[in-house]
Amino acid sequence: MKRIFKGFLSFLLCISLVIGTAAVCAPNLNAGDNAPGTDTPLIYLCGTGDMLVAPGEDGTYRKVYGLDIPEDYVQNIVKENIGLFTKAVLTQQWDDFCDLMYNSIAPLYSEIKLDENGRPTNSSKVNWSWSRDSINAGKINGKYGTTQFTFHYDWRLDPLETAEKLHAYIEDVMAVTGAEKVGLLGRCLGSCIVAAYMQKYDAQYIKDLIVYTSAINGVAPITACFSGDLYLDPDGLNRLVYDTPLSGDTVINQLIDAFVTVANATYGLDLACWSVNNVWPELKLKIMPRILRDAYASWPSYWAMVGDEGYEEAKKTVFYGADAGKYANFIDIIDNYHYNVQQKVPELFKDYEARGIDIYNVSKYGFQDYPIRRNSSKLSDSVCDLDAQSAEATTAPLGTTLDDSYITAAGSNGTAKYISPDRSVDASTCLFPDRTWFIKNLKHADFPDIVNRLFDLMINEDDFDVNASDKYPQYLVFDRTDGVESISPMTADNMNTDERYKTSFFDALVNLIRSIVRLIIRALSPVKTGSSAAM
Repeated sequence: MKRIFKGFLSFLLCISLVIGTAAVCAPNLNAGDNAPGTDTPLIYLCGTGDMLVAPGEDGTYRKVYGLDIPEDYVQNIVKENIGLFTKAVLTQQWDDFCDLMYNSIAPLYSEIKLDENGRPTNSSKVNWSWSRDSINAGKINGKYGTTQFTFHYDWRLDPLETAEKLHAYIEDVMAVTGAEKVGLLGRCLGSCIVAAYMQKYDAQYIKDLIVYTSAINGVAPITACFSGDLYLDPDGLNRLVYDTPLSGDTVINQLIDAFVTVANATYGLDLACWSVNNVWPELKLKIMPRILRDAYASWPSYWAMVGDEGYEEAKKTVFYGADAGKYANFIDIIDNYHYNVQQKVPELFKDYEARGIDIYNVSKYGFQDYPIRRNSSKLSDSVCDLDAQSAEATTAPLGTTLDDSYITAAGSNGTAKYISPDRSVDASTCLFPDRTWFIKNLKHADFPDIVNRLFDLMINEDDFDVNASDKYPQYLVFDRTDGVESISPMTADNMNTDERYKTSFFDALVNLIRSIVRLIIRALSPVKTGSSAAM
């Protein structure tokens, strides 16, 4: 039974890794209203996820992304192939199992994968285009909307190629608005496009530059998937259930939360994760290279989000068993970005700063990322590690603080002012410590309109920094109560947003029993009919 369970979990792991990664940088495109706005046009570059279309036989365009994956897709595969899973775990012969994995997943991406040169195979493209006539240059109350000039792009392509289109868009925005300069705001993958732009063009058109929940220094889950260095973390899985409701039923979610916490405390979750981690090395090179080459790893943009620490290993994994000559041009494309953009980001930023460009960084934390790697307890916005987002802030693991000796040393060397009130972050080690903000309790995919007000100040105010506004100091906390969203300075009263992870074994056991009792009572309760309502 244990060996069957091990194979079953392995299958679910692979499915969830590949399908789940599609949403790594998916943006919430509803950024809210644009008031009050900016004095200088601000070009906003969102992350991945814009709709892709391809021409049909009748000449009209049809949607090929977002992916419409049935909710029961994984369950049906498991149900229909349980015999194959059982055979694989009993015989330890994984080839048929891996073929099934590939044949189940690769077709989902057949219309959006790119070829060995990083080009669309079916003329697919982003569902957006512009001309000078189509650009809205109007103002509201004398201001441009914060996201009025949103630059959409094919998020699969080489960021350096996209930077060329961005340059043309900037010139058109300047032409229709009459502005001498613009600001740039890059979010997630959009920050990589900004970095590519910096490498390719000088600063003559740029007034201010903002990176928000940046992917410039890599995205850990993508790095782990591409390099094959996957590891199921039981504590991370435990935390995940508190952040990701699996049901719309509150009682069932409470039951799941309590059950997983109890299982983790009694080493049941450790055993399950050990089973998957133990078998993963046998599957890594049999399945990941094929799937990745026909999906995410065919997109140069996703290679731009592979961190330097795993980049070379990722190439070995993804191109394992492939014809080296076939992918030579593709590797040149991704190497060019990695070694001439990602690795040079600090000097690119410093060069722009030396040219008089104000550079700002807004990072988010309060969550872990996907628990599919070691160190999933690093502070994160659920996708991007905080140290990578912020260009090297010093951080404590999730739910802990910087130790007393570190705090004391900071007081002695004059950097204590950069330590967060919750004592988990030190901004003094950032590339731009006085122009890096941190918002706690805000997830990667969320972009509430209230954040735009901070961006407005960055664009409108000269010499704006973390000391310029009592309303927007370096450390902030996001809150959503009864549908009302707010960002407030971090204080002792609002900083402990990660207390949800600290349920004790006793409390979890009580909640488990309580949830089971509630479900039993619900099941035994009389079913109400519509007879009384009809009378």
